[in-house]
Amino acid sequence: MPTADELRSGIDGGRAALRLAIQSAEDSWDVAKGTEEEGEAGWSPRQTAEHVIPSEIMFANMICAACGYDGPEDPVGENPQFATAAEAVAALDAVVEASNSKIKYVQDHELGKSAGGEGFGAAPAGMLMHAAVWHLADHAAQISRPAF
Repeated sequence: MPTADELRSGIDGGRAALRLAIQSAEDSWDVAKGTEEEGEAGWSPRQTAEHVIPSEIMFANMICAACGYDGPEDPVGENPQFATAAEAVAALDAVVEASNSKIKYVQDHELGKSAGGEGFGAAPAGMLMHAAVWHLADHAAQISRPAF
């Protein structure tokens, strides 16, 4: 299992990739993207950003709950709308600041802690941090792919 610092570094890298993908998508902000294998177009960069950015707060809150402390305040709300890539980048920056203000405290010995219960939110903190890395990278790649 990676250390808490390594997981935070992975999250930071995923956020940087997402930021770059969003900035690069300004000209195709509302154009659905997909692959021939999918058989149809997927989400536009805008739709993807409107999903992944608030998910960062969700992940941070689940990680904090697993460790037993309060999560961050949500600076973007449940269903944000980003008319431009610049608005999405500003929201991403706010979410990163809020999330980092809390997950910076996660220690190696807390990575196996869980909030209990059922479902994805009951996963151990380390697994949630790893899932956040994957989620960011997956959606950064989705935004970056060409239109179908």
